[in-house]
Amino acid sequence: MFPYFISTELPVGVVGLVLAAIVAAAFSTLASDMNCLSAIGVEDYYQRLRPNCTDKQRLKMGKWLVAVAGLAMMGVASLYVVWGGEGVLGAVFELYAIFSAGIVGIFLLGLLSKRANWQGLYIGIGACVLFTAYALLTSTKFNIGGEEKQLLDLGSWNYTQHKYMLGVYSHLIVFVVGYIASFFFKKPQIDENLTIYGYFKNKEVCEK
Repeated sequence: MFPYFISTELPVGVVGLVLAAIVAAAFSTLASDMNCLSAIGVEDYYQRLRPNCTDKQRLKMGKWLVAVAGLAMMGVASLYVVWGGEGVLGAVFELYAIFSAGIVGIFLLGLLSKRANWQGLYIGIGACVLFTAYALLTSTKFNIGGEEKQLLDLGSWNYTQHKYMLGVYSHLIVFVVGYIASFFFKKPQIDENLTIYGYFKNKEVCEK
């Protein structure tokens, strides 16, 4: 409705100013996201793999990561075009459910459990990745040779629910599988104050 109002009701000069403002807002949002991805890649990965790297090398790697992030965004935009006929918001929700799968489960595992460890967490994330791949391959049709086909067809075992539910299931998988798998490894030494148990313990002390 907003683009329609701009194109039909506003005078020519104002239309240009409004569109310029919208494009500027979009660019500022994308720039901050790409900068964030670059900073994470340099600080959490590149610097750990190369602890003796110089500032110049980190800056160069950051620029490369920005370029990669830009190409990835173009790929996502192309994916939206391929899907076609679907609202932008719906596509965003589906992509969020796919690519952010398990994040809530990771936080809950660290917040609610004193037994969880990094080995169990990695197993939970692996299970989440496998589930997401299974759900996508058995529920998404691709244009192959001019015909819409699924890359993996398991018949009655195909994933049939809406892709929005991928996020819900993946969070649960990370939490449950990660917690159970943690029992097969050594219990970690953790600061109880980082969990919800520390919160309740401090609250009880304050009340007394």
